[in-house]
Amino acid sequence: MGSANKLLLPYRNHTVIEEVLTQVSASRVDDIIIVTGYEHERIDEVLAHYLSSRIEIVYNGKFSMGRAESIKCALRHISGNSDAALFLVADKPTVTYRLIDRVIDRYREKRPPILYVMTPSGRGHPIIFSKDLFPELLSLQGDRVGDDLVAKYKADVIEVEDEKPQLDIDTEDDYRILLKNESEK
Repeated sequence: MGSANKLLLPYRNHTVIEEVLTQVSASRVDDIIIVTGYEHERIDEVLAHYLSSRIEIVYNGKFSMGRAESIKCALRHISGNSDAALFLVADKPTVTYRLIDRVIDRYREKRPPILYVMTPSGRGHPIIFSKDLFPELLSLQGDRVGDDLVAKYKADVIEVEDEKPQLDIDTEDDYRILLKNESEK
């Protein structure tokens, strides 16, 4: 994205990260832990008025070491009585609360070790990991953090199908496509 912070780009009368938080907040997720890293002060400022007993922001000082560090940071702040952790990246603002709720409902019905969304372009978000996998999640390193666990538990993993592609905002072209898709609705 060059010098722009993709999470702070305008989208739907606020920012990309605010749209993601709006969707997660509208879902049945119990507690929301927002893990920040790059330009965390700017993100904290934008999200400050959303904080509540249900929503907290934690800073990951090791964010440059990969996504695994953010996962570990979140798990260190999760409630001890949680059955599972649902993870969602903040640069996919088209993931809706309805999809999040479908994922939660399916997890509660089947209780698999891992449950994720399968989109036309491959594995998407959110992804849920059972608390039984928290020790393994805490030992992960780098950026490609779910692939090994998904492969290890493949026989027990559950997919929730979603026909809608999930646009990951990684480039200026991705952002232009997001805005174009929004204007065509």
